[in-house]
Amino acid sequence: MRSARRVQFGLVSGLLILLLGVGQAWTAPLTQTPTWAVISPTEGSTVSGVVTIVGTATHPNFGSYSLYYAAGPRAEANSQWVPIVVGVTSMVVNGPLATWDTTQLPAGSYTLYLMVYEAGRTDVGNNFVFVNNIKVVSAVATATPEATATPEALPTPVGTLVGPVVGPTVEQPPTATPRPTPTLSPGETPQVTGTPGVGLALSMDAVKEALCSGAWIALLLYLIWGLYLLAKVAWRYSQRKPRG
Repeated sequence: MRSARRVQFGLVSGLLILLLGVGQAWTAPLTQTPTWAVISPTEGSTVSGVVTIVGTATHPNFGSYSLYYAAGPRAEANSQWVPIVVGVTSMVVNGPLATWDTTQLPAGSYTLYLMVYEAGRTDVGNNFVFVNNIKVVSAVATATPEATATPEALPTPVGTLVGPVVGPTVEQPPTATPRPTPTLSPGETPQVTGTPGVGLALSMDAVKEALCSGAWIALLLYLIWGLYLLAKVAWRYSQRKPRG
């Protein structure tokens, strides 16, 4: 009788330990790989107007991220960095990082600079990326000059004919001048301004980790069920055993 109770006590203790382990596994956060990247605009692309900068800024010890731009096709030691956003405390995965207003900038090449700060640190270390040679063009179209109206010729008085008779000139409406069409370089992707539709990209690592977690949970549930059945059989056996 005492041996049966010891078996039951051991099985119940094992079940409690397994349940505690499963609870900790459920509450543990998923591992996160540090990532910082600018998806759009890409290096060598052409932009104009208000540009939405799309990218990713994550870190297991994430604190904040900042975005800057500077004139020039690439970063130099004397580059003058102008802030776009500073100290954003929310992580972004394949989404809008900031909006960049280029309407007041001179046409030319610019460089973007994304940096990710870790919590409790004031330096970025190696958590940064540059996007070089972004070409900014003017978004204001050149105005077409208005057509000058042709004055009508005065009629020749009757009775005095000097030279050929000239009739009144019929003014023709000005011909509309087609607006200039921007020319794209070979292999260049046209830049669409505004806020693009943001999709939540699924990470394959996260999917694999979720599948592995589900498999472990199922295995633990089967193990718990087996231990429960074993304890139940042991208890019935102890009840059937004749008492001394």
